[in-house]
Amino acid sequence: METIDIHIHGGYGIDLMKADASEIAKLAVLLKKDGVAAWTPTLVGDSLPVMKERVKAIADAEKMQSGAAIIGVHIEGPFISRQKSGVLPQENILPCDVAFFDELSQYGLPLRFTVAPEAENAVDFIKYVTQNGGTVTLGHSDDDGTFTKKAIEAGVAGFTHLFNAMRGIHHRNGSITKTALLSGLPCEIIADTYHLSPDTIRLVYKTVGIENIVLVTDAMSAMQSVVGEYEFCNKKVYFDGKTVKAGGVLAGSCLTMKKAVENFCLITGEDIEKVSEIMMKNSLKMV
Repeated sequence: METIDIHIHGGYGIDLMKADASEIAKLAVLLKKDGVAAWTPTLVGDSLPVMKERVKAIADAEKMQSGAAIIGVHIEGPFISRQKSGVLPQENILPCDVAFFDELSQYGLPLRFTVAPEAENAVDFIKYVTQNGGTVTLGHSDDDGTFTKKAIEAGVAGFTHLFNAMRGIHHRNGSITKTALLSGLPCEIIADTYHLSPDTIRLVYKTVGIENIVLVTDAMSAMQSVVGEYEFCNKKVYFDGKTVKAGGVLAGSCLTMKKAVENFCLITGEDIEKVSEIMMKNSLKMV
């Protein structure tokens, strides 16, 4: 069984916000041994100089590694909602700025940005990025659906970790989550049974269909590592063997792609090989 992980912050004790090129290449090798054929390293949004340093390290790793293929870079933020930032650093939140896309494109890797649709300049940013070969997905948002619909019209490719760090569903009110479920666009889900309950996973499966589900890990450095304290998003976090939390708030995951597929199949009744093949195709829609 082979998989693609388009949302992963690290693993095996390696943090992509700190790792040098050789460590990132090592992570690629370890991921391949665990069945990951390709991946998009995910960075936590920060200042442009920090992002340039991080993307360059990934680009250098892509040239030297022989493990899971690096097929792009996912940048989660800094163009997000303060109300739904999760564990992402609020001090780094910025209005959308196309200079990030222009400057980071110089390293030659496809770029995906997770953006809150209500962020300042979001629609113009989405149009610019998508018209110039990049990808935008929506997430970390408190939108009631109004800006989400405008962002969809502007050309977004899908939704980042559906339900998590998003305004949820209320039967009388709109939300980005509700709009996502009705959009017909691909939606990431973290199928560890902690970020989403089994019933929520079934709800997404029955609502959007398997053709619009993208399984991701959102894993951080504790994945395939030991119980204990780590640092993630400039915060001290604790891995208890099942979840990673910062002050009681989920902070990434320790999920592997193999386990994500197994969990999804156990919950939905789908066949593992079928799901693995479909997820490979679905993931590429958002790169």
